[in-house]
Amino acid sequence: MRGRNGRGREGAGVENRSEARGAVDLEKEAGDLRRRLVRLIADGRKSELGADMLSLDPSVYTDPDRFEAERREIFAREPMLVGLSDELREPGDRILFDLAGPPVLVIRGRDGVLRAFLNMCTHRGARLVSDCEPTKRLLCPFHGWAYDLDGRLAGLPLTRAFEGLDEKKRGLVRVPVAEWNGMVFVRARPGEEALELEGFLGPIAPLLAALDFGSLRRVRSSRIEARCNWKLALDMGRETYHVPVVHRKSLARNLEAHVTVFDRYGLHNRFAGADRGLAGLVGKPESEWPECDYQAVHYLFPNTTLSFTHAVDGETPIMTMSRVYPGGSVGRSVTELSIHARGERSEAADAAIGAIHDAVVEIVRGEDYAVAESVWRSIEHGRPGIPFVLGRNELLVQQTHRLVADRIGMPLP
Repeated sequence: MRGRNGRGREGAGVENRSEARGAVDLEKEAGDLRRRLVRLIADGRKSELGADMLSLDPSVYTDPDRFEAERREIFAREPMLVGLSDELREPGDRILFDLAGPPVLVIRGRDGVLRAFLNMCTHRGARLVSDCEPTKRLLCPFHGWAYDLDGRLAGLPLTRAFEGLDEKKRGLVRVPVAEWNGMVFVRARPGEEALELEGFLGPIAPLLAALDFGSLRRVRSSRIEARCNWKLALDMGRETYHVPVVHRKSLARNLEAHVTVFDRYGLHNRFAGADRGLAGLVGKPESEWPECDYQAVHYLFPNTTLSFTHAVDGETPIMTMSRVYPGGSVGRSVTELSIHARGERSEAADAAIGAIHDAVVEIVRGEDYAVAESVWRSIEHGRPGIPFVLGRNELLVQQTHRLVADRIGMPLP
């Protein structure tokens, strides 16, 4: 069964929160998620299920026309999460972003306002900035044209050679940007229009606000390149069906196999799995259950996964952010992976969190993407003669493919 905007009949137990509004209590959310997971274990049902299976033609991954449409209609048009406010605390702090189209520079002005520009000198198009070191001015490495933090042309050598030039029209080219509850989004194309996030985030906005991204601090980040289509890489993080097999020596050791709950929030969604210890709560009155932290995986259309897990020391929440982008061709992808913690931490605590990040990178690269690349090798030379099938427990993968197809105006084949 196919539906526009990822809509369709919901299976038993799956919660559609597309009309959800109002403030979110994370303690209550944590309790509700745990209650649903324990119920699945007690009933022996394992996973919540969607309404239908989906037949998926492998050409959704290999079709170069579809790939170009995705880059044009999604990555150049949809708001892209490029980082968190922590990376842009002071005037001159900046983020460089070049994975969704033209290179973009996001910078904090002296007035505290975030602005975004094409990372391009307006003299002859040279890349303006190549690092994220804070600065009071932006100096082009080609001819030395200088810009202030507001993007205005502030100086150029040999000014008499440019007599009559309207310097007010030679400022940096603006790019839409918005800062919302500690999250920074851009639209990766020139423009001065406002980036309207409330409509884009929709019903998941109150949950994201409760998660307080403004208090998170990046500890470490990595870039992973994979020899597969971007949607194959993304699919690996959209279901838990593969965990007992692909991650049998890593993540599976700490999780109840296949036990998963799902929530829909319009374009976006959330899922949560069950720690091994949850099976011990079956049959016990809730009054005897221990306190629990909020843990869940959140997906923001089209490419971002935000995973909140237990802390290293049992107190500090850890968030892992994964953003998957199309690479230079239909069979290549790039993932930006980072790990974040709340507040200032000691050097030893940061080292421990950094070690977790390194382990996650190895799991993603050596386990998830090893499988995704093997799938790509099976299909890159043409259709194998049989469609793939997505089960009712792979409903979030289904939703993503439906949404992508809808956004580019190309129905699923």
